[in-house]
Amino acid sequence: VDQRINMFFGSQRAMKSVTAAETAALAAWRVIGVGDRPGAVIFNDSEIVEIRPHRSQQRVLQILNSVLQQNQALRADSTVRSCPEQLNKALERVVRLATHDYLIVLISDLDGADEQTTRRLLTRLAQHNDVLVSLIYDPLETALPAHGRLVISNGELQLEFDSGDAMLRKRFAEVFSTRLERARQLLQRRQIPVLPLHTGLPVAEQVRKLLGYAAGTRRV
Repeated sequence: VDQRINMFFGSQRAMKSVTAAETAALAAWRVIGVGDRPGAVIFNDSEIVEIRPHRSQQRVLQILNSVLQQNQALRADSTVRSCPEQLNKALERVVRLATHDYLIVLISDLDGADEQTTRRLLTRLAQHNDVLVSLIYDPLETALPAHGRLVISNGELQLEFDSGDAMLRKRFAEVFSTRLERARQLLQRRQIPVLPLHTGLPVAEQVRKLLGYAAGTRRV
C-alpha cells in the first residue's frame, strides 16, 4: 500500500493516499471475509512496514492502523523528500514475504516503476502468485479543466498556469496517457491485470462497476 508524498494529491473527493487506504481496507476485509489470511506491506518515502498474513480480524485492524498512521503523517508542509525508488524496495519485501500461492494486490500510482527492476520483481511475484495492480490516480491527471489561470502547490512552492491553453491541456493529458500505457505494457507482459481507481468516487462503487456488478445488487 503506497502512502508516499506523491500520493498526497487530490482534486475532488479525496487524496490518492486516502483512495489507496480505502482500497486496502476493502481488500483486507474481503480477504478475511472469504476465510483467507490478510497481510500487507505499507510504505512511505522513508519507512516500510511489513505485516505478515494471519487469519484474524485483529490482523485486519493492525493493517488498517498502520495505513492510517502513515496516511496521517502526510502533510502539505512536509519536508519529506519524494523517494520513487521506495516502490521497488517495497516490492522486494513482498518478494521475500509472498513465496507461493498468494494473491498480491499492489495499491499505488506506480511512481518510480521502471522497465528493469520493477519488471523483474513483478515477474518473480507473478511466477507463483496471482498479482493485481490497483492503479490509483486523480481525474485532474487525465484532463485539466479549462478554468483559466490556476495555481497548484506542494506546500512550499506554487505554480501558476493557464489551463485555458488547449495545447497545454493536450500535453498534460498525453503525459498521463503515456505513463498509463507504459504501466499497462509493463504489467501485461506478465499478464498482470490493472484495476484503475480514481479519487473522484468511493472505491467500493468503482470496484462494482469495473467488475461488472450493478450497483446495489451485490456487496463487495
